[in-house]
Amino acid sequence: MNRRQTEMCLFAVMVLACLAQAPAARAGWGDSLKKKVTEKVTKKSEEVDKAAETPDKAAPEDPKSSAAEGDAAKGSGAKVSTVSTKFDYVPGDSVLFMDDFTQDDLGEFPARWTLKLGTFETAERAGERWLRCAGSDGTIRMKLPQAALLPEFWTLEFDYFDESGSSGSLTVRSVAPGDNYPWEVVFPQGTTMAFRSGDLSGSAPYEGEGTVAGRHHIMFMARGKALKGYVDRQRAVNIPEIWSERGMPLGLEFRLWADDKPMITNVRFAEGCRPAKDMLAKGKLVTYGIHFATGSDVVLPESAPILRQIAAYMVANAGVRLKITGHTDNVGSAPSNLDLSKRRAASVAKVLSEQFNLDAGRFASDGKGSTQAVSSNTKPEGRAMNRRVEFSKL
Repeated sequence: MNRRQTEMCLFAVMVLACLAQAPAARAGWGDSLKKKVTEKVTKKSEEVDKAAETPDKAAPEDPKSSAAEGDAAKGSGAKVSTVSTKFDYVPGDSVLFMDDFTQDDLGEFPARWTLKLGTFETAERAGERWLRCAGSDGTIRMKLPQAALLPEFWTLEFDYFDESGSSGSLTVRSVAPGDNYPWEVVFPQGTTMAFRSGDLSGSAPYEGEGTVAGRHHIMFMARGKALKGYVDRQRAVNIPEIWSERGMPLGLEFRLWADDKPMITNVRFAEGCRPAKDMLAKGKLVTYGIHFATGSDVVLPESAPILRQIAAYMVANAGVRLKITGHTDNVGSAPSNLDLSKRRAASVAKVLSEQFNLDAGRFASDGKGSTQAVSSNTKPEGRAMNRRVEFSKL
């Protein structure tokens, strides 16, 4: 054995010794999914560390995330009507928690989260605020309103970024009494989204554009004991009944585990939506499921689930005409918000007419800007509630 081989063996022994002394809290289902630490990963970690602390100009270009952010800025070119019917995520309509980390100072732990393990800090990448895991392993929980259990119907969504797409770098799990986990989801597990609930487990390959590295939108939708999980516009988890032998979920937990410091932002947790037998039974439907990029009136493909429901309702009720009204929060000037809300409502009517083959004469559109707020604009949850689209019978 030459000198270099001897040094490499000694290094391997030291690494194994360190791993053997790791705290028990690191143990978990996703642990066996982790890749070995290499010099290449360490170098990548340093690059992401620098980029996360530096605004726009110094941020490295990432083909996957840049494309996603570009689509968001100009509106995706994909037709809403062509989105797979398996993508059926509709966000809850009563926002209980919303955080984009703009209210926290850079480098500080965010005020609205509870630290369970590791080190986290508010960071900036490409002009956006993120919550970054500053170490190689960390666990956090949202500070949700006090309740005995999670709501029967709830949704969770957030943006996730990991430079290299390290296997097992993100785990989202529910927490029951005694720190039991009724279910947990890992993304990516190799190139899949994987889940486990009691003895039930499975995975679905990622079918989106590009690779698992970069930026993704992660979503969960609970209906009682049933749970669905989504990555971008793909449904990858469908659990008909979660494991509840040791209790129902009290809260939700995020574990970020990768050496290139993964990050999350735009976290939205909401109650609802309860499936309605007649979505316009009360004459009006308020929805948060129609999406636009910031400052844009282009309807994004993520709006497909709720627009499919509206279209089906219109087909089943041929004599109904609808007024579509757009609403915004108070960020920006009042005139620009009013104009934007009107253009967005008109865009929704156009998509329903042109892409879902409905008579344009059955729709009228209008916008109210920020003049008809339903919640306070002083908090992120309130602003999220005010950004909405309403359908009312004419």
